[in-house]
Amino acid sequence: MGKGMKMPSDVEKSRKLKMQFAGGLVKHLGLHMYSGATPAIAELIANAWDADAQRVEIEIPLGQSWTPQSTISVKDDGIGMSFEDCNDKFLVVGRDRRREEGHYTDGDRPVMGHKGLGKLGCFGIAEIIEVRSVKDKWLTHFRMDYDSILRHSKGQMVAPYEPEVLRDESADEPDGTFVILRRIQLKRAINEDRFRASMARRFAVLSKEFQVFINGELLTPQELDYEFRFPTSGMNTEDVSGVGTIKWWVGFTAKPVQYEDARGIAVMVRGRLAQEPFFFDLRGGVYGQHGMQYMVGEVHADGLDEEDTDLIATGRASVLWEDPKAQPLLNWGQTKLRSLLTRWAEKRAENRKKRLRRNTQYRERIEKFPRRERTELRKAINKLATIEDIPQDRFEEIVEFLLKAYENEYFMDLIRALNAIDESAQQEILRLFVEWDVLEAVHTAQIVRGRIEIIEKFDQMVQAGVPEVPDMHDFLKERPWLIEPGWMTLKHEKSLDNVLREAYELDQEGTVEGRRRLDFFCFADTMRVVVVEIKRPSRTVTREEIRRHQDYVHYLRRHLARTTDPKFGSHVSGRLIVSKYSENDELLIGELANSDIRVVTWDTLVRTTKQLHEYILDIAKSRAPREDPRIQALERVDEELGEGVV
Repeated sequence: MGKGMKMPSDVEKSRKLKMQFAGGLVKHLGLHMYSGATPAIAELIANAWDADAQRVEIEIPLGQSWTPQSTISVKDDGIGMSFEDCNDKFLVVGRDRRREEGHYTDGDRPVMGHKGLGKLGCFGIAEIIEVRSVKDKWLTHFRMDYDSILRHSKGQMVAPYEPEVLRDESADEPDGTFVILRRIQLKRAINEDRFRASMARRFAVLSKEFQVFINGELLTPQELDYEFRFPTSGMNTEDVSGVGTIKWWVGFTAKPVQYEDARGIAVMVRGRLAQEPFFFDLRGGVYGQHGMQYMVGEVHADGLDEEDTDLIATGRASVLWEDPKAQPLLNWGQTKLRSLLTRWAEKRAENRKKRLRRNTQYRERIEKFPRRERTELRKAINKLATIEDIPQDRFEEIVEFLLKAYENEYFMDLIRALNAIDESAQQEILRLFVEWDVLEAVHTAQIVRGRIEIIEKFDQMVQAGVPEVPDMHDFLKERPWLIEPGWMTLKHEKSLDNVLREAYELDQEGTVEGRRRLDFFCFADTMRVVVVEIKRPSRTVTREEIRRHQDYVHYLRRHLARTTDPKFGSHVSGRLIVSKYSENDELLIGELANSDIRVVTWDTLVRTTKQLHEYILDIAKSRAPREDPRIQALERVDEELGEGVV
């Protein structure tokens, strides 16, 4: 021993260390592991499954603000719990049910519960948990209070806590458990559609034998309209090293999946979500990667949660992919998604081509062109069909625009020049065609480049948040192609503005007491009518404003249906241009798009219009010989302007 150091006394030798648990442990396991109403309530549904329940009833305020009186309840008709079950099983935090009672219930269901922590998830959304359970005609009713748990803990450390027993007596009631959550801590209203969709994704066991009702309405597996599905029905089965047998399916929708958190592949274990939808950490550079926004699916891998393996994170939001046992499934998923995304891109492009070939209107219009134009058009359309991130309706609009652009190319001067040349002067004819291509490319370049500069000016106005009336109105009225490049033939129709103005008592130029300002205008030609409404590029559009735009379109449809004026087309659509919108309105916006009433953001409008015009310029210049000095001059100007147009 060193000089000055003392030998431990007998008392010191008997000292012991102890591990303690702070009261905040309950909060961390509840609030942090199970953030949000969906995962917390999903734990109670899983408990009902493990209790061999056939019916679960959830009552929860959806789409409305929370009040101090708000409650959430979950009721099941399972086997229930006795007083001893509550004390020795339910109230034991961290109890491994499978180790004590086996991997299957008395009803031969695979047990979902494992870690014994899910019950604390409810403390993530409520401060009081009230449990009322009946088993064999005996009622056990008790209340747990989060604040009382903290107050009861000594020196802020967790001490044994005794819930308040409300009833402990016989009851002539059927078996089952009823959980009520009080003093709700949620702040934002819950969107009903998203809640139901998210809950449905968490369970693959919904069936006639296990029914879940939310506010009286049956929860059913979410069925989307798939453009492609692999396999076409059911699930494929494969063996993955280290994980065992898995089952999977993947579907691609025709339009991007509305909610971003629903995109991707969910991993299910024992019929329950273990990994929220993701893409197996697949990175960029994948052919067909734009298909990710159309992709949903499931992988069922019970091998991730077997007797000696537990690779599920406590909050059931993700698999522990860094574990070597999970790596083979992660690698399998990346390989599988690469293959499926490639197949999606190929099948999607081929489907688009088939649709156009079957479309009599498009086929007849293309056949009217000379062979050269037909070849060019088909080549351009086929190229467009392979661009992954163009939605189908947008693709059809661009094809329409290309057809009109070609249809407008017939000029009498060219016809006269051709008629004046002797048929034997083939070289002169060829020279004339080449010259025409060059002149056309130069002419198109001048127009398109000018338009791109206008688009950039328009973008500056958007970014500066200039007033929508009159500045943005005037700018767009004269240039409908800024909204849709295919609107070349549309013109502002003031008479239709007046129809809506009078019907809704709107003021045309300013604000009049008791009247709203006119913030829309109408475009029309003999084929269609479009109601365009723009909102200041600096604020979020409200649901009321979206509904009002819908009313404008519906009113004009009814009005034109009663008239016989051949000046206007019978098809009426709507475009509401906004800075941004609430995610709570995404479902409404998707529904309106199906009836050709579209809500478009300023950023999307500017970006797509500019990209399409640059593409048009590419096509025009590609038709002329690159060695021509005028074409080379165009490319040098483009480089100097930094437009990046080749």
